[in-house]
Amino acid sequence: MRDRCILCAGELDTPLTLTNMPESAQGFKTTSAEGLSASAAMNLFACQSCGLIQYLGPLVPYYKEVIRSTRLSKPMLQFRRGQFSEIVEKKNIESVFELGAGAGEYLDVFKKIGVNTFGIEGSAQLAKHARTTGHSVYDGFLPKTNLKNQIGDTQFDLVTSFNFIEHLPDPRATLRCLVDLLKPGGYAILEVPNFSMISEFKLFNEFIPDHRSYFTKDTFQLLLSITGFEILSVESIWDDYILSATAKKREPVNWDPYLEVRSSLSMGIEEFFGDSPKSENAIWSAGHQSLATISNLELEGLISCIIDSSPKKQSRFAPASGIPIVAPDILAEGQIKKVLLSAAGFNPEIKRSIKKNYDRSIKLGFLNKGKVEVE
Repeated sequence: MRDRCILCAGELDTPLTLTNMPESAQGFKTTSAEGLSASAAMNLFACQSCGLIQYLGPLVPYYKEVIRSTRLSKPMLQFRRGQFSEIVEKKNIESVFELGAGAGEYLDVFKKIGVNTFGIEGSAQLAKHARTTGHSVYDGFLPKTNLKNQIGDTQFDLVTSFNFIEHLPDPRATLRCLVDLLKPGGYAILEVPNFSMISEFKLFNEFIPDHRSYFTKDTFQLLLSITGFEILSVESIWDDYILSATAKKREPVNWDPYLEVRSSLSMGIEEFFGDSPKSENAIWSAGHQSLATISNLELEGLISCIIDSSPKKQSRFAPASGIPIVAPDILAEGQIKKVLLSAAGFNPEIKRSIKKNYDRSIKLGFLNKGKVEVE
């Protein structure tokens, strides 16, 4: 089966092939001969649908681990202190969970500003080191590791990941697990290398087998959006080498207001038609909103017909309610006394037509954005 995009499952373009590339960025050898043989061909694909650049070759052995060759430089440390302090103060952050925590370098910064620090790290050795410096960092890799045994149902104010997501073979699955670790309304700082900078300068030497995905602002936002984050901002930082996203956990849809509108609309329609006999009542429009209103609110007992000016709909019956659809000339017969107009933006035009061509004493109501208005 042909490979598909790891982000959107779209089809992939013909690849760019780079030969004699290092088989990994951390695969240092003990002899020159071993080094010479540690080369690989890289096939880089672009998704035809979302545009994500991706490498689908063999995973490097340490893809679950965060390897930082040195401690944070003074400029980086100063930058992170400012970045972390700002979100901690503005959003009242008390706990943070880092995906790909390494030896706890970034968690150190959070701890010094009073935040309770947690994380997960694929290297047991690095996770152990992080724990010796006071962080609750667990051995493992999301989504494979079940953290229930360690943290139960604990959720966090903030989740973070720095230059790790691009290593993941299935970033969607991992980030969905990360979202689940956030409290309702919790925040995220997530960062990846910036492919737009690589693309601008055609930096072929930025392609390495360690990196599975090369994100632009658009593709990074797509990843975050489809995994349950509400994006607050995405900006390029650190001389444009890094895309830094601030996001929050997307709130579930609250359906209660829809049900409240349904209830109030039902009462409004009943009030409009009142005690009038069914034979004297009609709704104008066999459009989708009108049909759904009639069937869902079970108005069959209130109205005798649906009026519509389209000959294709006349002499037919409405789906789900079975009410007959008739031509506007039924108003000339004098039987219909009340008409509820349900044609959205066409209501004013229909009103003028009724007043001009039919009995002006016909009482009109207007279904407008979930409410019944009476002239």
